[in-house]
Amino acid sequence: MKHLLLSLAIAAALPAHAQQQELARIAAQPAVKQALAYIEKNEATTTANTLAINAIPAPTFAEAARARDYAERLKAAGLQDVRTDEAGNVLGTWRGSGKGPTVVLAAHLDTVYPATTDLTVHEKDGRYYAPGIADNGRSLAAMLTIAHALRDAKVQTVGDVLFVANVGEEGLGDLKGVKHLFSQRKDIKAFVGLEPALGTGGDPVTYIGTGSRRFKVSIHGPGGHSYEGFGLPSAIHAAGRVIARIDEIRVPAEPKVTFNVGVVQGGQSVNSISAEASMLIDIRSADAPLLAKVEQQIKDAVQQGVADTNQRWNSSAITADVALIGDRPAGQMSKDSMIVKTALAAATVQGRPALLDSAHSTDANLPMSLGIPALTMSGGGSSGGYHSEKLEWWSPQNAHAAPQNVLLTILGLVGVRGVSAPLAR
Repeated sequence: MKHLLLSLAIAAALPAHAQQQELARIAAQPAVKQALAYIEKNEATTTANTLAINAIPAPTFAEAARARDYAERLKAAGLQDVRTDEAGNVLGTWRGSGKGPTVVLAAHLDTVYPATTDLTVHEKDGRYYAPGIADNGRSLAAMLTIAHALRDAKVQTVGDVLFVANVGEEGLGDLKGVKHLFSQRKDIKAFVGLEPALGTGGDPVTYIGTGSRRFKVSIHGPGGHSYEGFGLPSAIHAAGRVIARIDEIRVPAEPKVTFNVGVVQGGQSVNSISAEASMLIDIRSADAPLLAKVEQQIKDAVQQGVADTNQRWNSSAITADVALIGDRPAGQMSKDSMIVKTALAAATVQGRPALLDSAHSTDANLPMSLGIPALTMSGGGSSGGYHSEKLEWWSPQNAHAAPQNVLLTILGLVGVRGVSAPLAR
């Protein structure tokens, strides 16, 4: 009891070496050793689950079939209170003593691919090629094996681990799942999200959340016949001028900020002056003020492109509306924060490199922006070709290491009964 009280008092301010001692103490416990061994011994099953889960289409806003399947898998893993919430998230709980914090372990259900995409797996040179297999089929399977490992080893935690398979992480999902989760749950003290290993080698920890703002620009014009109405301004021509103006925007290399016109639509026929055109624009940065600055430059470019078109055709008929369609807040954890030190210590005590990754846009952005300790970790293995139907791949080489790191991190955060007090509080 004295040890637990002391651990609780110093948890938030532990130096890195002290947190390594805490994680080493946890890793040395027989039940935890058994859970870690379970993950390695059952990697073949985790790989099989990766393939099975990924075979179920789950485009953003249409994740229900995969969610139903995953709910049954969480029940079979021994989690309690498995349910699907109003947003479509699947939740299940590993119960602690009732005297500790709630820590979320999450992986998103959705993929960027349409429901009609061929999800057949092709194996070549030790790699599995299939749309969505890395992002995020593997992470869902890794989260599942962590739940099985806790049950197999009968690990007794102080706090609760809330497993969440969430919807709406990709594209225009706009973090729908985690936004709903945090609007409903005010008891979450830490968040660990799983994604493919986005860094170069190893299993890096992402502690910086790249924010994004997404817009739909709708351009309106009078329309008309390409010959009879020649001289009327075209919405598509205006879109071209807007894009050219956006393309001229200069941004710094550091802090990094990016912009992209990703989708352009419009027109009725080859011989019609377009009355409507639209484009989707994505702006990203981990630096919130810089993100806002470039957003304003983009909006100015839209109006300049419209004015250029009206001036060219001696008209005032072209107008444009700019609508916000996506808002992922930027966020960042300090390298010295409790949760980052815990995740790095989890790797160190197992003799693995403690790696920090560069900024990425993930579900962890949302809790970071709310001031809740959060980060993103790897689901295991190596991967590449993300968001490319023909190129996305995942390799199982040393894949068990990442879920072991995640398990130790989670146990450090929620605490192990009779061993270590929760670091999250």
